[in-house]
Amino acid sequence: MNPDPGRSEATLIEPLTELMREARGMVVATTFASNVARLKTLAEAAHAAGRSVCLMGRAMLRMTQVSRDAGILTDFPPTVSPEEAKDLPRENLALIVTGSQGERRAASAQLARGSYMGLEMKEGDTFLFSSMTIPGNEREVGRVVNGLSEMGVDVLDNAGRRYHVSGHANRPDLEAMHELIAADIVIPMHGEHRMLREHAKLAIAAGRRSAVVPNGSVCDLTGDAPALVDEVPVGRIYLDGSQLIGAMDGVVRDRLRMAMGGHVFVTLILDEENESLGAPWAEIAGLRAEARGGKALNEGIEAELEEFVARAGHKVLADDDRLNDGLRRVVRQVVMEELGKRPEVTVVVSRLLGE
Repeated sequence: MNPDPGRSEATLIEPLTELMREARGMVVATTFASNVARLKTLAEAAHAAGRSVCLMGRAMLRMTQVSRDAGILTDFPPTVSPEEAKDLPRENLALIVTGSQGERRAASAQLARGSYMGLEMKEGDTFLFSSMTIPGNEREVGRVVNGLSEMGVDVLDNAGRRYHVSGHANRPDLEAMHELIAADIVIPMHGEHRMLREHAKLAIAAGRRSAVVPNGSVCDLTGDAPALVDEVPVGRIYLDGSQLIGAMDGVVRDRLRMAMGGHVFVTLILDEENESLGAPWAEIAGLRAEARGGKALNEGIEAELEEFVARAGHKVLADDDRLNDGLRRVVRQVVMEELGKRPEVTVVVSRLLGE
């Protein structure tokens, strides 16, 4: 979607060094931990500005160590530990931390809430987002920004396009790649659907065959043009204990609903004449035991269930589906009125048969 050629990582070293040199207090920068090229650029800029570098956040430390072991990250400037950083003058210190997307447990968010590993931000410090906010993360990032601002910290982002370059190819970069590969068929494989369409148009305009292939689509490449011919199930897969379950299997959805609304287990025993043998009873889980006025929630549920069974006609009591639906409706109505919750309800109706 961007008509300008992408910029090189090398263009950032000068503005970042200038920022590190002119900042009054401590400088903290955050970016994607997986962007090891940016980590090195930030560290080199800090080193050139006379600042000691401290890496903070488990993902940041893990990525740099793995990159060193793999030979990808070489000549990385020396770093200090958080313990050593505490004893250094603030104007001589630069932290490179995790949490560019506002992740609550990352270093950035914890610094915005107070401190992280014994280090605190103070008025006059500078915090830099050397990244772009992924759509959908604006609220989380905003919390970090506002928390730092309340401390008197100067927060900078990429609004002026000085401190971040994208790892994604722009339109001219894609055109150059198409020319280098010289492929007959181009299938865009990354980005939002509108971006995939634009990428396909770019290829078609250059005389190449192309198609947008959404996730789960089967594409036939053997004809004159790529064609969608079938679909396969796709989606998130969760490891639930030792079993893999699909996102649409209902297990995760039911668990979330129980977590949000609690669970009520109802038991009712009927004889062969569909007469109740004792009152229904209810067991609750994940819900406050006390209702309004201090009365027990399960007792209030049981009283309403007993009244429902007493006034239900023979046709309702003889029909398992209608009876179960009625009992569930009573339970949810009581819990909603008392606690403002809509629980999951399990009903077990036991019928005793005569000899």
